[in-house]
Amino acid sequence: MRWLVCASGVVLALTTVGSSTVLRAQRALTPAEVIASTERHHPRVQAAMLREEVAEAELMAARGGFDPYLSAYGALRTGGYYELRRLDVELRQPTPLWGAEVYAGYRYGRGVDDDANYPSYYDDETLRGGEIRAGLLVPLWRDGPFDARRAARARAELRIEQTQGTREAIELDLKQKAAEAYWKWVAAGRKLRVAEELLELATRRLEQTRARAAAGAIAEVDALEAERAVLSRQSSVIAARRGLEATALVLGLFVRDSGGDPRPPSEDRLPDGLPVPDSIGAADVMFPAVLACHPRLRAARASLRATDVDRDLARAQRGPRIDLGLEISRDLGQSDGDSTLPGTVFESKVRFAMPILLRGERGRLEATEQRFLAESEDLRLMEDDLRTELGDAVSQWNAARERYELAVRLVDVMRRLAVAEERRFQAGATDLLVVNLREQSLSEAELSLVDAAAELWMARARWDALTACAQ
Repeated sequence: MRWLVCASGVVLALTTVGSSTVLRAQRALTPAEVIASTERHHPRVQAAMLREEVAEAELMAARGGFDPYLSAYGALRTGGYYELRRLDVELRQPTPLWGAEVYAGYRYGRGVDDDANYPSYYDDETLRGGEIRAGLLVPLWRDGPFDARRAARARAELRIEQTQGTREAIELDLKQKAAEAYWKWVAAGRKLRVAEELLELATRRLEQTRARAAAGAIAEVDALEAERAVLSRQSSVIAARRGLEATALVLGLFVRDSGGDPRPPSEDRLPDGLPVPDSIGAADVMFPAVLACHPRLRAARASLRATDVDRDLARAQRGPRIDLGLEISRDLGQSDGDSTLPGTVFESKVRFAMPILLRGERGRLEATEQRFLAESEDLRLMEDDLRTELGDAVSQWNAARERYELAVRLVDVMRRLAVAEERRFQAGATDLLVVNLREQSLSEAELSLVDAAAELWMARARWDALTACAQ
């Protein structure tokens, strides 16, 4: 009756309701190890982290639009009526304040020979010490409320938020898949043990049956039936071992070594039991919090705000360009006597430019507005999908729980039937074929119980992934 004791042990391990701790062997692989390996070494996580670094580098590049820049110009003109040596150096600093720029510069312009009386263009000529200047350029309309530099910086900041949300969503997705792969592997290990126990029972019974048939105590057909049961159960063990190997290979995609290579776990790392998880929450209660924090939605909202930045820029670019400039300059050094160059000069200037039809500007604005509306609809659909996923996760859990409870009852009934049939066989009231059928039915019930427990864990992993940000 040892096989009945083993079967009872399987049922006892599987019916530990409410426990969250798996009975582990000394080297048993745990879900925490799988998740930790996935977070550290999975290529999708590494790729998402690299994209975050790309976004940070792009932000630095966008901020570079406000870096000061230095320009220099030099010229030497000879052979004509006007001889000239000229040097012009300028430092400009863009600012985020209404798109204004401030600048300062130095200019030197003299004839080729200072002792000769060469005439010069007024704009080129300076006193012997050169000219210093400083100024301010302010866009009054286009580029004033919003310009390309500020738009690039805003988009880059939102890009970081988007890549962070994408990385977190990828991590949650991989955690769910890793948990599912783990529990499928554990379930496959339990199925293999059930098949091996049935084979062990059939092997012992074959020896006993052959001895009894040789002694004439039972018919020879019972010995043949016992041999058939052994062969059939050997096939079941092969199929179960194949299932364990297949799930281990899939789990190896999440269990990786320090170099990131897959390392499928061996059979000796299987835990000793397969309990069921604690209950989950209610979809309607969790949805508002999940809606506010889920990383998929955060990434989509960041993308939508980036499109809104493009829309604001298109609106700001739609008007004419009216730039106001203010500049002060002063020549340094002694006058040449007949020079009419002033000392300090104040200059104000206005520049106006405008495309006549504004088709480019109007087209860009229309495109960004329509893209914004399209992405808004996509975001709404994502929110609806998330609500549906939460509801479906609860439905999956409830169905798995009901199936598990039925499987527990079925195993108990089939175990009692198998015990009763074994007693009848020992008393000669039935044949071995019926006994084997009872045992096979018990095996199928145990396998259904294993599947139900694994389904509960996978439903829990799905729920945890959906609600992780709100817990």
